[in-house]
Amino acid sequence: MPLDARLRDLLVCPQCKGGLAEVDGGQSLLCDRCKLRYPVRAGIPVMIPAEAEDLRTGQPAFAGSSVKLARVAFRVISGPDENLVFHIEQGTCRAIGRAAADPNKTAVFNVDIALALDDGTKSLILQYIGRQFQKSGAEFQGGGERLGAFRRAPDVVLSDPSLSRLHAMVFSDGENIAILDLVSKNGTYVNGREIESRMLARGDTVELGDTTIAFEK
Repeated sequence: MPLDARLRDLLVCPQCKGGLAEVDGGQSLLCDRCKLRYPVRAGIPVMIPAEAEDLRTGQPAFAGSSVKLARVAFRVISGPDENLVFHIEQGTCRAIGRAAADPNKTAVFNVDIALALDDGTKSLILQYIGRQFQKSGAEFQGGGERLGAFRRAPDVVLSDPSLSRLHAMVFSDGENIAILDLVSKNGTYVNGREIESRMLARGDTVELGDTTIAFEK
């Protein structure tokens, strides 16, 4: 069954919000920016990143995500903290930001939550969670500070002076990994494109200031 042209024109890629091209005789929708091909089944587009094919690998974008996304790794591949690895667990979110200039306040790394959220930033985060993860209705277990359904895990505090104090936040709901720019001064980029928010796929690179972080596994 062919895809209705009016519906096709209304659709955008859920990751980058860019336009889509009809391919495979109307059986798929292609996001050239993200290199994702979304299936069209019985005339109904399936706009779920986990269902899309990643053209870079020829595999589902989140193959085996129910297991592998329980804990994923990021590695700093360039910048002052090169080779540093940090993880994000299912049901958590982590802020990424710059260490304070005061050396007495920079000793904590990946241990405590050190980056305070003002009311405006917290509101931005909660609005994003409600919009992007509205289908993830379950409250994840665990103590500590909570932002919507997510538990806030220790911050990733980097020494790159070009980062904002609160630069971005990463989220994992066990199926998807997402990043949200926190209205940073120098912006957040994924694979060279500036974003406000974005679902991430393995192999993506995130640029924040002079730091580049790779989503490894």
